[in-house]
Amino acid sequence: MRLINIGGGEPEYDTPSNIIEAMKQAMEDGYTHYGDFRHIPELREAVAAKYKRYGVDVDPELVIITPGSTMGIYMAYKALMKPGEEFIVMDPCFFGYFLAVKEQGIKPVPVPRSGDDWSFNIEDVYKATTDKTRAVLICSPDNPTGAVLSQKELKELAEYSVEKDVKIISDDIYDEILYDGAKFKSIAALPGMKERTIILNGLSKTYAMTGWRVGYIIPPDKETYDMLFSLQMSTYLVLNQALQYASLEALTGPQDSVKKMVEGYREKREYVVDAWNDMPKVSITKPKGAFYAFPDLSGYGLSSAKMAEYIKKEANVAITPGRLFGAQGEGHIRNSFAQSMDDLSEGLTRIKAALSKL
Repeated sequence: MRLINIGGGEPEYDTPSNIIEAMKQAMEDGYTHYGDFRHIPELREAVAAKYKRYGVDVDPELVIITPGSTMGIYMAYKALMKPGEEFIVMDPCFFGYFLAVKEQGIKPVPVPRSGDDWSFNIEDVYKATTDKTRAVLICSPDNPTGAVLSQKELKELAEYSVEKDVKIISDDIYDEILYDGAKFKSIAALPGMKERTIILNGLSKTYAMTGWRVGYIIPPDKETYDMLFSLQMSTYLVLNQALQYASLEALTGPQDSVKKMVEGYREKREYVVDAWNDMPKVSITKPKGAFYAFPDLSGYGLSSAKMAEYIKKEANVAITPGRLFGAQGEGHIRNSFAQSMDDLSEGLTRIKAALSKL
């Protein structure tokens, strides 16, 4: 019985062919050198144009291109915080947010979210705030729950940011993957928030370009840009030119492939949610975006780590234990529906059989 992995966030789809062809053409055209360390202006302009559609006026001269959005997280921390300072995160959240904190000597402070709809209470954000708080990190739609921040939540965070003079780090990596008519809303578009928000995004999820490692940062001002550019020059220096032209094609070329991928995720979301709802002692909140389900299996009396271990041993299916995403994730597991329908069907069938033995 082969191992099936339905826990990781790796799209089953290949990178759209027009992006691959743009990469090949750029290499044939000789774009194999350093180029401008600030990266090609057309790519920075494409990023600015994308966010203009979200109501955010972005200066292309202040766009930083990064080798993946994970590098953007690291750089945002470095630009905003010194050792001993803190930032607030929603619990549960992407475990990658915790990886750079030890090396930088900064502290994440979790704010619990409701397991019913994964909303948060703004009063909890105020309670978590100290004189060391420098930022609040948000992601909408988010990993691992697929929740989308409401307009009310965004407005409350904006008011908090102004009142407490705390920056917002907005991880927008799933901005194009939404369902049921939901539209992405940038907190930076709210009054007074452009100068208080560091925007992080990338091409990995929207364009199935996880292995290409292309991301970007939109800083709130020239001062922050200068700090970020200094970090760039002391670490990765620049992305190769051909990759930049392929990324330009992703952002400005035909978007039909994106629409097809999102529709595929929507169909698989329906299947996955129905499959979990059909299992005894399991509850699940239907995700509004991204490509993750986060069912609650605590009714079986096992920790999320023990449940993941049991499912792998009994069903040869790999899922991600919820505790990795924070204390509020305990009892849950993350099931990515970015994988193929065949793997999802077989994997969930095996899991149901394994759970019936508990």
